[in-house]
Amino acid sequence: MFQLFANRRFLLIALIFLVITWVMFISSHPRASEGKTEYFFNTAMLPLESIFNYFSDVVGGSWRTVTKLSHLTQENERLHKEIDNLQIHQIFLNSLKAENDRLRIALNFQTNQSNELVSAEIIAANPSNWNQTIIINRGQDFHLKKNMAVITSQGVVGRIGEVRAKTAEVILITDPREGNFVGGVVARTRNLVIITGGGRYRGECTVQPAVDSYFMDLKPHDLIVTSETSEIFPRGLPVGRVVYVNQISARMVSKASLKPVVHLGNLQMVYVLRSKRDLPVNADDSGGSSDARINP
Repeated sequence: MFQLFANRRFLLIALIFLVITWVMFISSHPRASEGKTEYFFNTAMLPLESIFNYFSDVVGGSWRTVTKLSHLTQENERLHKEIDNLQIHQIFLNSLKAENDRLRIALNFQTNQSNELVSAEIIAANPSNWNQTIIINRGQDFHLKKNMAVITSQGVVGRIGEVRAKTAEVILITDPREGNFVGGVVARTRNLVIITGGGRYRGECTVQPAVDSYFMDLKPHDLIVTSETSEIFPRGLPVGRVVYVNQISARMVSKASLKPVVHLGNLQMVYVLRSKRDLPVNADDSGGSSDARINP
């Protein structure tokens, strides 16, 4: 403490502070007029008061700015949360709309069908055999049996495989196992074909002539539909389009690859034909027609 008071600079500052305090004390008493000493000190203190006021305003403004920024940050976080909640709500509404549209299409499809249909949802897919087999939530409780046709409003999906009490396996038309085939017809030429699972690439089928050894007229993009010779599928259901032809001469084609019209990897709902009832043949379905009338 002795060394502190021995510091001349500290003593000078302390003395100035005491003098200023004394002047402020004297000047605070009400008097008729201020003296010369008070006038001197008031004039001398004016710049300091201006500086103090300036820094006081700066500090006060900075504090108000910090407070305002804090409030803005909180408001920004609140608005971001509201936006997130609205986006989640919009996604939910879009999902409901998509589900409603899907159910409306399903209802219209079932209403306009002459065949007895059982609607079913996809509950699983074989992870080691994707796009080959799927599992649906209908089984023996809905009187499903092996080899019943499975379709959608777009076209052919496959056939029922193993049937359990509450579920059933669906063998997709792309499955290359032996015996998995569909009788079809080229919509443009009315030539009969046989469609088997497996093609050049995964998710494709192979198309071969049903009667002759070679195709005389088959082109890419030709539409293949089910024929009336099919045992389990009603005629006229779209199966797929030709994506590749194995041409051995100028006109002759030995076989072709077909891409199903149904996106088998995006299925949500399918229909099992519990009974097949073909509609009568119309004039538009005659063998010479270049544009086949397709009734899904």
